[in-house]
Amino acid sequence: MKGDVAKTVKRVDVIVEPGGEELLPEEIYTLHSPSGIWVVEEDGETIVRAYPEQVETYLAAMRRSGIAIRDVRVTDEARRDYSEMAKRYFRPVTVEDIVIRAPWNGKRKDVTYITIEPGMAFGTGRHESTRLVMKLMRQTDLAGKRVLDLGCGSALLSLYARLKGARRVFAVDNDLDAVLSAQKNVLLNGASGIEVVCADLMDISGRYDVVIANLDIRTFALSSGHIMGLLKKKGTFIISGIIGREKKEALRLFVPWEPVVEVRKNAWRGFILRR
Repeated sequence: MKGDVAKTVKRVDVIVEPGGEELLPEEIYTLHSPSGIWVVEEDGETIVRAYPEQVETYLAAMRRSGIAIRDVRVTDEARRDYSEMAKRYFRPVTVEDIVIRAPWNGKRKDVTYITIEPGMAFGTGRHESTRLVMKLMRQTDLAGKRVLDLGCGSALLSLYARLKGARRVFAVDNDLDAVLSAQKNVLLNGASGIEVVCADLMDISGRYDVVIANLDIRTFALSSGHIMGLLKKKGTFIISGIIGREKKEALRLFVPWEPVVEVRKNAWRGFILRR
């Protein structure tokens, strides 16, 4: 019996309104479906597919997210190869002026691509906070700048910074798996000028023209002083990972840096801060 159980998993398909898949909160990816989140288009339906360890806990989190859910289907499925699933389910994502693709996706002429080896959907441009940062980066003059990407994850933002003309990008994460993924993605894009480092935030030194931090309020609260010390006096600070109710608290942490641009997508906020 144990052998039979080990060979199967619960597959949860949540059918959402078109576009709803772009609004998934971070906790869905990081807490409730560690084996991955897949967005599937089948028979005219938009499906968020997952293999959560705790089905009811996962579904409760999906319902709390506020996304319009049309239907839920839970089925037993034989365990499958993760890389095969990634190839089957990942589809290119358009964010701002680029398309994020997997290595096996095709290319079209006159389209600017960033190639990402997909893991979970988080880190591939689907999450709102990532989209907000890229929107703010597009509004920032990065040409010739020295850029620090804190919590770089897949290195998507670092790669975008180079596309926007950054002279040198330092991509830092304290998670070794993320760093290995980032290094692979830098190679996949044939990108130069990006240095990927595994380090704790508090161990980072130097001064940068632009600091990008798509983090969370807890990390900001613990390290805001150190982060501000990494910026040049006339530098630009781009932050996201903040939800609306945390806005005042977050901005107080970075005085005398003040918001000059604010963008929002549903509950999430992003800011450009300058002194």
